[in-house]
Amino acid sequence: MNQTAPQLRGAYPEVEPLVQLRYAARQLQLFKPRLARADQAGSLLTRYRGRGMNFEEVRYYQPGDDVRSIDWRVTARTGKTHTKLYQEERERPVVILLDLRSPMFFGSRQAFKSVAASGIAAALGWAGLQHSDRVGAVLFADDDIDTVRPRRSHHSVLAMIHKLVERAGNLDSPVAADGCQPLKTLLEEARRIARPGSALFLISDCHDLDESCAQPLYLLTRNTDLQVLRITDPLERHLPDQSLTISDGRHRTFLNAGSRPLREHFADSQALAREEVEQLCRRHRLPLMDFDNTRPIVPALLSVYGSRQQNRRSTP
Repeated sequence: MNQTAPQLRGAYPEVEPLVQLRYAARQLQLFKPRLARADQAGSLLTRYRGRGMNFEEVRYYQPGDDVRSIDWRVTARTGKTHTKLYQEERERPVVILLDLRSPMFFGSRQAFKSVAASGIAAALGWAGLQHSDRVGAVLFADDDIDTVRPRRSHHSVLAMIHKLVERAGNLDSPVAADGCQPLKTLLEEARRIARPGSALFLISDCHDLDESCAQPLYLLTRNTDLQVLRITDPLERHLPDQSLTISDGRHRTFLNAGSRPLREHFADSQALAREEVEQLCRRHRLPLMDFDNTRPIVPALLSVYGSRQQNRRSTP
């Protein structure tokens, strides 16, 4: 499967490779069965009592229990009324929070961050649908937000793909002409559309996932499960030793090969910025996964969301 997975390259995502990711997504498990907070039928376990598929225990009958759940055999044997309890199966809506602002329009080789992020979003969407979850998305641009309401349909994932291809296709510089809205706005929008119990996947370079996001994160994670997928480029960590011409699309400057103090300062500032994001995620108990946009996304996704058996097979 890894050998036939579509390769995502270049500056702009395309619809066909993102649709083809649905086959690779069959190997992904976005989360293990765990206690869910949603209130619809689905594939995850919750502690809401109900007539589900999984038997949990027998206890004494209490006022308000469903009389249809009375265990008559235990009742007859003990002389006291007992009732069966079940763990009811519930769904977990999947909502993809995709950052497609101007800073994502960057890449040193293989693919831009926006392209890698789009591929990951598509793969997660197909994986959620594969497990019969409702899938939706919030696409975040410099000055606008597109919302795809969660539905249990391939049309929902296709709508997300077409919208993200359109949004990413409008990018032309890593620097927004009039600035871009902060990441906390995306988190606030996610609170509006994500039902309690939803699984949220934030896909971004996280360059402004900072203290301004602390309050929205706290409110969002009270009733949902959020994972952070950080898209990185090696050039953003360490500048190469050779001379470089640097441009933001409007202005150009020259970096001499002997500018060692500048390179060290750049590396230190980038390391500090990454550490701040990691501290924020630890404080809010958020899983944080790094994805290198210069490497194929399917093996990277399998290393995080594949089963143990699949991971062993993919290990060289």
